[in-house]
Amino acid sequence: MWVAKFKIKHDDWILNKTVKYNVVARGVPLNSYVKKGKHFHTGMVFLYGSEKDKKKFITSVKNDKRVKKCSVKGSQLFVLIEGKDSIAEVFEKSLFFIQPVLMKDGFEYWELGSWEKKLLIDFFDKVKKIATIEMLKIKRESPSVFIQQEVPKLTDKQRKVLEWALDYGYYKYPRKVSIKDLASKVKMPRTTFQEHLRKAEERFMNLLIEPLK
Repeated sequence: MWVAKFKIKHDDWILNKTVKYNVVARGVPLNSYVKKGKHFHTGMVFLYGSEKDKKKFITSVKNDKRVKKCSVKGSQLFVLIEGKDSIAEVFEKSLFFIQPVLMKDGFEYWELGSWEKKLLIDFFDKVKKIATIEMLKIKRESPSVFIQQEVPKLTDKQRKVLEWALDYGYYKYPRKVSIKDLASKVKMPRTTFQEHLRKAEERFMNLLIEPLK
């Protein structure tokens, strides 16, 4: 498999907003289609930044006339945009995302995979005609995709205590069980259970906040 990473700057509905409101975003284009002669595309975005800045960003998105629908849950947005997505127009359907698109400091970072190196080069050449683009890497590799990059790093004990915490409602609101009760249920010392759980949580949090580093 071939993997390429691109740094892109172009005019779209989101990139300038991330700069203006000092937020970092990660997202994935979900679809693009034509209905009654009008072009639409849907995307999912997850925001990183202060709550104040994220709220300003979300307000700006909702006030954007190009945004026809916007569903918000915490820091996650689903949006329906009216208008052509210039990059979607040249996106070869056989390409696929290795990671969500990172939007940071006025640039988008796309990491794409393909069974053919030529298709990645063709993508670069087509985008170069409509936007500023730099190829940061292109190589043959077997990458980890999305959340999978952290899951395999969990030890068996970390994975198990995380599963127990989920099963017994530790992450529900309001919380259904305490660390002490969890450890008692699975017959493990509280300090040992807590240590494994915190290490597992840390690995997932590192994945989620990686764009802010």
